[in-house]
Amino acid sequence: MQQEQLGKLLRIGGAAATVGVVACVHAAADLMPLGQIMAMRAAISGVLILIYGLLVTQKAGLWPNRWRPHLVRGALACLAMLLSYVAFARLPVAQAQTLMFLAPLIAVPLATVQLGETLSKAALIGLGFGFVGTLFILGVSADLGPHAMWGAVCGIAAAVLVATIQITIRAMMATETAISTALSFTLIVAVVSTASVLFGDWIWPQGEALWILLSAGVFGALNLVLFAESLARAPVSTLAPLDYTGLIWALLADWLIFAVQPGGLSLVGSVLVTVGALIVVLQRKTSSASA
Repeated sequence: MQQEQLGKLLRIGGAAATVGVVACVHAAADLMPLGQIMAMRAAISGVLILIYGLLVTQKAGLWPNRWRPHLVRGALACLAMLLSYVAFARLPVAQAQTLMFLAPLIAVPLATVQLGETLSKAALIGLGFGFVGTLFILGVSADLGPHAMWGAVCGIAAAVLVATIQITIRAMMATETAISTALSFTLIVAVVSTASVLFGDWIWPQGEALWILLSAGVFGALNLVLFAESLARAPVSTLAPLDYTGLIWALLADWLIFAVQPGGLSLVGSVLVTVGALIVVLQRKTSSASA
C-alpha cells in the first residue's frame, strides 16, 4: 500500500475516533458531571499521548519551548471543550459533530480580518451553505426544547473558539511540536477541569461509567495519533476533506448505539454545513496548488 493511501486511511480512522469521543461524552453525560468527564478524559488521553511521544520522538520535543502561547491556547481550549461537551451531552451525535464542522467556515472571515487573507467567491458560497445549514439545525433544536437549543448555541460558540484557536495556533507551530502542543493541552484541561470538584459532586466511576471514560480517553489519544501519522504520509490538502467522513460515523453512532434516526430537516442541515465546509477546504486546496 502506498504511503499516501495509508495516510488517507489513517485520517478516516482519526475522524472516526473524533466521533468516538463525542459518543462517549453523550453517553456519560447522564452518569457524571461534565467537569469530571473532561478531567478524566484529558488525563487518560494525556498518559497515552505521553507514552506514544516517548516511543516516536526525542524527549526534548515533548515539552514546550515557550509556555505563554501554550497557556493562552490551553485557556481558550478549556472553554471550547466545555461548550462542546455541553453540545455533545444535549444533542444527538450527528448534530453535535456537524456544529464542530462550522470551525473551518468561521475561520474564513477570521483569517480575512486577522491575517489579511482574501475572501473568495467559493468561500462565500461555502459560508452561505453553512449559514443555512446552521439555521436548519437551530430550528430542529428549538423544536426539541430549551435543553437542546442551549446545546446548539453552545456548539456554535465552541466552533467559534475552535476557529480562533486554529488561527492563533499557526504561530506556535514555528517553535513547538505537535506532541508538545497536545500534551500541554491535555495537562491544562485536566488541571482546570479537576477544579470543578469544588462546584459539584464527583462520583467514583464504576462499571459502565468507567468503561465509557476509558473509551473516551482512548479515542481522544487515537484522534491525535492517527491525525499525526496521517500527516507524516500525505499532504494536508489531500487529507483535510476526509475529516468530513465524520458525519457518516456520527450518523452510524446515533443509529447503532443510541437508536436515534435523524429527521429530514436535521439531516439536510448537517449535509449543508458539511458541504459548505468542504467547499472552503477544497477551495483552499486548489489555491495552494495554484500558488
